[in-house]
Amino acid sequence: MMKKTILSIALLTAISTHAENADLERIVVVAPMHSPLDIKTDPKLPRQPLPAQDGADLLSSISGFSLIKKGAASSDPVFRGMAGSRLNIITDGGLILGGCGNRMDPPTAYITPQSYDSLTVIKGPQTVLYGSGNSAATVVFERINERLEQSGVSGFANAVIASAERRSLNTDIKAGTQDYYTSFSGSYSRADDFSDGDNTSIHSKYKRWNADAEFAYTPADDKIMSLSFGQSDGEVAYADRMMDGSLFDRTYSAIKTDWAIDHALINNVEAQWYYNKVDHVMDNYSLRPFTANMMMKHPTASNPDRRTQGGKIIFNAYFDDANSVIFGIDHQQDRHRNRVSRNQPITPYETLARITDGAFKKTGLFTEYEYKINAKQQLISGLRLDRWQATDKRQNISVMMKTMPNPTASFTRKDTLWSGFARLQQQNNNNSYFVGLGHTERFPDYWELLGGGRQSPNSLSAFNNEIEKTNQIDVGVLHKTKQWQGSVSLFYSHITDYILTDNLYGSAPMTKKVTRHVDAQTYGFEADISYDLTKNWVTGASINYVRASNLSDNSPLAQQPPLQARFTLDYQRTNWHMGLLWRLVAAQHRIAVGQGNIAGQDITESTGFGTLALNASYSQTESLDWSVGIDNLLDKTYSEHLSKSGSAVSGYPQIGKINEAGLTFWLNANWRF
Repeated sequence: MMKKTILSIALLTAISTHAENADLERIVVVAPMHSPLDIKTDPKLPRQPLPAQDGADLLSSISGFSLIKKGAASSDPVFRGMAGSRLNIITDGGLILGGCGNRMDPPTAYITPQSYDSLTVIKGPQTVLYGSGNSAATVVFERINERLEQSGVSGFANAVIASAERRSLNTDIKAGTQDYYTSFSGSYSRADDFSDGDNTSIHSKYKRWNADAEFAYTPADDKIMSLSFGQSDGEVAYADRMMDGSLFDRTYSAIKTDWAIDHALINNVEAQWYYNKVDHVMDNYSLRPFTANMMMKHPTASNPDRRTQGGKIIFNAYFDDANSVIFGIDHQQDRHRNRVSRNQPITPYETLARITDGAFKKTGLFTEYEYKINAKQQLISGLRLDRWQATDKRQNISVMMKTMPNPTASFTRKDTLWSGFARLQQQNNNNSYFVGLGHTERFPDYWELLGGGRQSPNSLSAFNNEIEKTNQIDVGVLHKTKQWQGSVSLFYSHITDYILTDNLYGSAPMTKKVTRHVDAQTYGFEADISYDLTKNWVTGASINYVRASNLSDNSPLAQQPPLQARFTLDYQRTNWHMGLLWRLVAAQHRIAVGQGNIAGQDITESTGFGTLALNASYSQTESLDWSVGIDNLLDKTYSEHLSKSGSAVSGYPQIGKINEAGLTFWLNANWRF
């Protein structure tokens, strides 16, 4: 496949690879570029900071990513200053969408990283294979579906013990023959409230578990059919709001095939169908003492659910050594419902009927073409056409705690969107680089159209928002020699009709929460480097920066992370390793108070900070590795710029902004068999 033919010059960690240490499972502190275009990493590897407990945690170890924090779990990932559906997050070829209208459960909250074999981040609108709207990046979590070389059992087990009484167990086991196999992955993770550097307890405890199974038929190396099932659940306490997440029930199933065929042109067919259902409960009594207030006078619970299903079929056509093409069709549809009890003891939400508030459908046609100019140069291009349909099923909407008729009730809108890109890339012995132009159009998501009680500037409903259009140029360079290796990725984008969420629109005291459109531009870079000082000492660094402007209002674009850098120093010998991580984050003064995206709004300017962390690992055998670490070694009190403001939680001190954890110890064990 084309996506597998792009040259990959692997930078596995910030540490260079030495032959005598090949069996040591290194701690990942910087996930560098796999090629000038993408980043690949193994989610099962130990990493610092504290090993990831959900998908967003894992992404935070990759240069260019930031998190909108609201506690210890369920953060919203941000890449190059873009969040929400501008990040296309795919798990095993399928799409999962959260249910909460205020992003209590982003898609990454349902992802257990250690259950997957690889994570790929494709920067910018430089692919059309995974859907539309990927103006920031496409994030793909995948499991390896391969024929077993021989009959037997193989697997992976992981255990984490850390401060705040964190305990995690993860396992992934595969057993079978060359013709059939079955695999099982499961996890359990929990933690109590953490404390910041001032020893202030943050309302942040959580529990989560998952169990996934796959059954596969593999009659040949290039033929597979599989059937998958999965279930997960959890609970998370939040310090930024008046409610917690007491149910994160996820049900998943899929059937897939990847089949080589003997045809004059088409040599492979991939097809799949998937089903995801999320059943989510948020309440003000399960994970905190109930306290009556003006908005919630009684124990209150909200129970949204969301069903997402879809499928796709992809054909790989090979014309000759210089020309190949991928083309296909995909379809996706989802439905969102909700039910709310304002007095749970008297009227339990379980007894209420679910009410559908929105439904979406999308059908897409796509193709990617690769032309090999010569052995070291390729021209790759892609085109995608999507037909969207959305229906507003809300008969009434809530405005300033009053129920009003919905002006777009039962209205159905249909839009046709197109996306495309062209990329020239070249490689030689030590270098790989590319330059690409991309255009993508993004249909407004549920949260921008229906969620959070938002209006448009001229209507009580935001359902008629325009399509967001992004034009972007991406440039990437990767260089590798025996002693040092480095990469740089740069981008510039112009966004027409950027969908801005504005909580302070209008003049006081008549301000309102609206979704409106502005024109915007963003530019920035990510870079990393590692250098072998000696045979055993290695130093490395990564840095990322983004600057974004609201051109319509002549102001900064909200919810942008500040400049940040990571510096590493590592000593490695035989089967053990020690490392130091120094993270520096600059102040952020470019803000737009009350504005942002579906996951968060700017609150205040932020000051810079720096943190130190230590780690060590020991390879006891070829299959068993131990790693330990200390995060925030100096026990500093700090918060990320994109962290949300604190809410009053009974039994906890009132905080202005959600701080990060103070001094944190952790122990991680990985066993591969």
